[in-house]
This record gives sequence, structure tokens and C-alpha cells, in this order.
Amino acid sequence: MTQPTTLSLSSTSTTTGTAASADWRVFAAAIRESLLFEHSGWATISGVITTHPPYTAPTDAPVSAVSAVPKSAPAEASSAPARPLDTASTLPRTDLDDILDYVEAEAEAAAALMSHAMPPVPDASGTEAAVYTLRPAVALAVTRLAATFGSPAALYEALSTPGSLTVLSADSLGLEEILYKVLDHILSRPRFWPEDAPLPKAIRADETVLAKDNRKTGAGPIGQLVPTVRTALETRRAIVAVAAAAGTLPTALRALTPHVIRLTALDRAMLAAILTDAYPDAGGRNASDRNDGVVAALACLPQDARCKGLGPDDLVLAMRSPTLEGAIAALVRIAAPDTADGPGLADFPLPQEVREPLEQMVTDLLAWQAGEIPWKDVTRGLLLSGPPGSGKTEIPRLIARSAGINVISGSIADWSSEGSRGSEVIKAMRECFARAAALAPAILFVDELDAVGDRDRMGDNNRTWTEYVVTGLLAAMDGFEGHEGVVIMGATNHPDRIDKAIRRPGRFDRVLHLGYPTHDLLPAAIRWQAWPDLADADLTGLAAQASGMSGADIAGLVRSARARARRAKRPLTCDDLSATLRDLRPPVSPELQWQIAVHEAGHALTGAATGIARPQMLAIQGGGGVTQQSLLRRSQRRNEIADTLANDLGGRAAEILIFGEPSGGAGGDANSDLARATQAAAALELSWGLGQDLIWLGDPEGVLARLRLEPLLRARVEARLQAAQARALRIVDTNRAVLDQMATALLRTGVLTGPDLEALVAKVVPDAAVGPVSGQTPPGQATGAPIPRAPVAEKSRATGDVVSPSDGQAGHPEAHLLTIAPEQVNARAAQDVRTGPDRADNTNTPPDPDIVRPFAA
Repeated sequence: MTQPTTLSLSSTSTTTGTAASADWRVFAAAIRESLLFEHSGWATISGVITTHPPYTAPTDAPVSAVSAVPKSAPAEASSAPARPLDTASTLPRTDLDDILDYVEAEAEAAAALMSHAMPPVPDASGTEAAVYTLRPAVALAVTRLAATFGSPAALYEALSTPGSLTVLSADSLGLEEILYKVLDHILSRPRFWPEDAPLPKAIRADETVLAKDNRKTGAGPIGQLVPTVRTALETRRAIVAVAAAAGTLPTALRALTPHVIRLTALDRAMLAAILTDAYPDAGGRNASDRNDGVVAALACLPQDARCKGLGPDDLVLAMRSPTLEGAIAALVRIAAPDTADGPGLADFPLPQEVREPLEQMVTDLLAWQAGEIPWKDVTRGLLLSGPPGSGKTEIPRLIARSAGINVISGSIADWSSEGSRGSEVIKAMRECFARAAALAPAILFVDELDAVGDRDRMGDNNRTWTEYVVTGLLAAMDGFEGHEGVVIMGATNHPDRIDKAIRRPGRFDRVLHLGYPTHDLLPAAIRWQAWPDLADADLTGLAAQASGMSGADIAGLVRSARARARRAKRPLTCDDLSATLRDLRPPVSPELQWQIAVHEAGHALTGAATGIARPQMLAIQGGGGVTQQSLLRRSQRRNEIADTLANDLGGRAAEILIFGEPSGGAGGDANSDLARATQAAAALELSWGLGQDLIWLGDPEGVLARLRLEPLLRARVEARLQAAQARALRIVDTNRAVLDQMATALLRTGVLTGPDLEALVAKVVPDAAVGPVSGQTPPGQATGAPIPRAPVAEKSRATGDVVSPSDGQAGHPEAHLLTIAPEQVNARAAQDVRTGPDRADNTNTPPDPDIVRPFAA
């Protein structure tokens, strides 16, 4: 037997079995004959397919079988068998011979009448003897086991070393149970194992350790083993554990550094041998006995790379066909790769900082499959983070299609559907990992990863269950570390809710933050969803109307537009999309549009004046507006947070300056400007150690609850917000002319971006934080004293008086009497795709995320 390649799998040595020659066919035939000889129900099944014609009475049937029916019986009952008690009284019974002849005649008549319901019983000559064959799963296990070792001598040499611990990895979901039975059969037969040689202890890998409830607290790997395995170790008896995949081994068993032998993957030659055994009438097992039709059919089998992914269930489904040709055709369909038409990863709308690592993964996977790089150099361990509808579940499919590999998806919801108990969830989880190993190369995609739980989460009433499931997931991920061909990816809406041990480097090396399509990606997002229509259409204007929409929103927009086009019996056009978008986002009044334009221009001004962000796009939507900016500084110092607070309140300050009072557009849900500013100000005091106290009192997301209970803390946060608003008022007042020009341009076009926006931003007068806005205590002021409250409204540049609502509109040519409209019922508020302030040591966050500033009408 040729020594296979040895790979690194944590602390476990791994061997991929390969037979040296075609001797494995002889070995497989011997195992097959041994199983067929015993007719074991788990291994064999009758290959005879019997059909029964409708019943007709035989012409030589006894008289009692056809004439014993009373004349008064209905015609349809004439074929019913005669009852022995009815006929016995009418026949003479002179002696024992007459009685026996009568009983025999009645039995023959009954058998003739019931022949349509019972299969024929083979006679002693054997001409109709049942033909037994191996079950498909057993045939697969026998063939792969024989191909791995090649001969009984090689099997004995590999498994008989005293004190050895060997793991046989099936790398096929559902095959490990059959493989264990086949191995147990082989070890107990002198034909394969010497009579005078000690037998190894054969056991299923998942049965080698004690159940969690039966373990002693703090027990080591040996203490977690079942008594029979522990005794085998102590007596130096060879142990053979059968597993679905090497990566699913229990942690205690993996700690013992077993020698892992992975069964040789199924190829065309093995598959041909299995099929010719199952269809003996198609030409026999020998190639010389096969006719041209059989040879041509076997030549259509999938290539080796596709055969390796076929499992027991696939063979069962394919071999339902009564002909070899039909079974082969079914296997070809099952093994066919994903050839779905449509745009690929290169066409999917992604920011460059996300696209680069994904394309690098595809390049590495292709290079690894070509043998150009080792597996350890392949990019993997990516965690996709983003709001719902941002494309997290689509990306793994696109990567798999581009690399020509499979994708297996799972989630805690899928695993819990098999049972709510922790052990049932872990079992389903391991099966999912084993399926990925069987189809390798493959991507194992774990969706909604945050639902698994966090062991450090406070107030978790299911803490024990969470610890058990998280530990099981960690063990599965560690088991697949270095497992060639399996790439693990995850997705989450809340990366902060994932257990720190799961998201650490080594399991997930990088976190890629996805957001909703920005203004420059919206045309590609619409074209992606509308494929194959509108391939060459100019979608710039339509993209401006759809600003702030998620990928899922755009998909729904395209579906509705297609329905509109179908009703008109014509192809999809841009007019259909535009009309559908108007239905989804009803236009607002001119007064409200002007208010929205002022609000968004205020954000752009404060971002540019403070230097904290660069405006990229301003847009007016149905029911609200959106400003997209890019962060320029991420040092998370006190003055930077003060700049961020002023930027958050820039829209509100612009409304105060122009209209004399703010609207509710800066507040609302947890993604609103005011909510983000409040959270940042509270975190500055309680989480980041940048306020009056050094103590840490909670995560930034959890400190808001303290404001409801602590008036003094609430006053400090309020003072910071008032100071930030005063600074924002100063900025917009200094840049009043630019504010008017920017808001007017936005009102006129509905979207402001590119050179037009850059020209206006270039006119903004920079602002420097002074006094208490920076968060420092002014000289001469006692520590802990309240920060001076800033005025609510600044003076107008024109009159020097406090701005009134009428003054703000009278001087503007496009302004009208403002009437604050209620929130549009069908309007969708733009989502905030800005990530929260990151710590300076966070290397997983892209350097320039988009900031979307919503305006809620």
C-alpha cells in the first residue's frame, strides 16, 4: 500500500488513503461475497423485481375451487376462495388418505386464488431463486474502504499496532454508521483478520466520550472517555474510531492526537464498479464482458471531482431506475455543478474595501485547486456584517460559483429545528460540518451567527444552553482548522452580540462591513436586480430616486416594476421602475422638500467644517432625506467625538438657523441623528473614560438606560448636546451663503453629488473646537461643575436678530410658507449604515465607512 500524504489537522495527524493498484477490486469483491453469503438485512437486499398479472383461475383448478360458490351469490363474488368449513360437510371422509387429499386440494385452490397477491415461492431447483445485492450505502462503504487499504494485509498493518488510536473518516454524511458495521464485519472474519491476532476495539467516534451529565467536573481527556475505550488505552489495545469527518471529532478524542485515515474519495472507477454490481444483467463486473452500450453509458459518468461529492442518499435515489442507463443519467444530474446564469461576483455592487478580500479568496481557491499554493495560504475566515438586505447571504453563493465549488449553509435556527436540546443542536451542527467536508472544496456559511449567543451576555436566562452550544460550535470550528477544502464564512446583523471566542482571529480573521448601496453603487445594484433587462440603460437618474434603499428593497422594486410591465405586455423599462418608485415613495410637498434640503445641507456643512467627514452625496427621498459622508479621522479622541456630535446635530442646527425652530426630523428611532448623538455623549461619560469620571459603567449600547435613572448624569449629557448644537449653529451661520446654495441645488435636482457638491464644499469655512465643546474643563472652573449651557439660537447674519420662521423663508426665492407635514405612511426612512466609533486597536473595520444621515419627515 502506498503511503498517503500526511497533513496537519490541529494536533491530529491525517492520512488520505490511496490504493497502490487495482487490487482493491479483489478486496472489495471478497467483502461483498462475505456480506452476500450471510444475507444480513442491514447489508443486503433482494434484487428480484416481480410483477404479478391480474388473477385468472387456472384451467386445471380443482372443482371445489371454481364451483363451490352458491348459486345465490352475486356474480362479482364468484372469484372468492371457498371456505374449507363450507365444503368439508359435503365431501365423504372414509379414511385418513381421503382427508389428506382433501386438505391438499383445498391448499392448492387457495394458493391459486391468492397468487395475484403473493410473490411466487422459489422451488427447490433454484431457477427462481432471489438474487441478492448490496444496499447502495453498503456498496459505497465497501468500495471506498477497499480502495483505501487495497488488501486485507494492508488493513491489518494499518489497524493492528498495539496501543494505536486510529480514526477512519468517512467524509460523507450518513456513511459513518454503515462504515462502522462493515468494519466490524471484517474484523470478525478470519478471511480478513488473522485468527490469532488481537482484535482492535472498533467504536463510533461520537460514542467514545461520556455524555456531559456523566462527566466529572474538571475531568481531562482520559476522564471523559467511556470505560471501554479507557480500558483499551490502558491495556494497549488498538482502537479504531469511525467518524463522519475528521473535523467533527469530540474534543477529548482530538486531544489524544489520533492518526486519522480519510477514506479514498469516490471516483468514476469506483462508481462504475458499484453500478455494475447493482445491475449484473447490464454486462457484468469485468470490463471484457460489457457490451458497447454499457461501455458508452459508463463513459457518461461524472468526472472524479464531481463523483467525490456523491453520498449514500444520492446513490439510492439514482438506483431506483430499473436500468443502468437511467441510474447513470440520474447521477449525472445530481453531480452537475451550479451553472446558474446571471451576473457574478464582479457585477455585484460592493465597496472596494469589501470587494478586494472576496476576490482574493476566489483567486486563492482557484490557485489551490490548480496546485499552485498550499491550503494554509488560502484566504478564509471572513465574517460579513451589515443590516438586513445588504447582500450577506448572496456573497457566499457568488464566491462558490466563481471558484467552482459548493456552498453549504446552516444556522442556529436550522440546527435547532432538529431538536431544542443542546445535544440535538450539536449533533445537527456536526452533521452540517460533515456535509461540507463531504462536498469539499466547499464554503460552509453560518448565517445569523449572533443567534448562537454570547456567554458573557448579562441576564441570559439560558446561560447553560448558550455555553453548551457555543462550546460545541468552537469545537467544530477548531476541528476544521486546516481541513483542506472547507472555508468557513459567517454573517451577522450584530457583530457585537457574537461570543468573543467565536469572532477572534484564527476563526474569523476579518470582519467585512456591508452597508446599503451608496450613490455610486446604486446603478449597479439596480442593474443586478433587473438582469437581463436594462443591461445598457442609463440608470443614474433612477439611482438618485432610489437613494437609501437596501438591496432587498431594490429587488422588491424590480419585482413590482416587472409586474407592471407584464400587465402592459411589454419588456421592463426604466419608466416602469420610476413609476413603481413613485408609488413606493410618494412625493412630498415643496415646503417639506425645502426643509429636508436645508437639513441635509446642514450635515454636509458641519462635516466639512469640522473636518470629521467628507460629504459624498445628498438626496431628497419620499418622506425624508439622506446624506452620505465618509469619516476622515478615527483616533477616537475627545475632540473628535465633539466633532462627531456637532456633525450629528448639523441638520437640526440648519433648521434652527433658517426656520427659527427645529423639526422632529433629527429625532425618532434609534438610527436618528439625535439618538446617535445622545448615545455618543453618554458613552463619552460612562464608557470611554473621557468625561468627568474615569470609571467604566457599561458598553456604549447599554449606557442609555442609566440616563433614565440618574438626573445628574442626564444633565451632563444634555450639556454636551447643547454645546454641540451651539457649535453646529455657529458653523452653519458662518457658512450661511453656502448653506443656501447647497440646499437650493439639492431642492432643484433631488440629488447632489460629484463635482457640483465638491465645488460647494470647497467654499466651507473650517471651524475649530474651542472652550467646553472639546470636553475639557475650562480653566478656573471646578471639576464636576456643569458645562455652561449654550444658546439655542444664533443671530442672523443679515439682521442680527434672533431668526424667526418667516425671516428664514422670506429671503429665499424658492421658499414658501412652511407647513410641517406628518410622516409619510408609505415612506421608508433611510437606514444608518455607519458603524459605531471603533476603538483604536480595532483592525477589522474598514478605514472609510459611509455615514448615512436620515431625515424623518
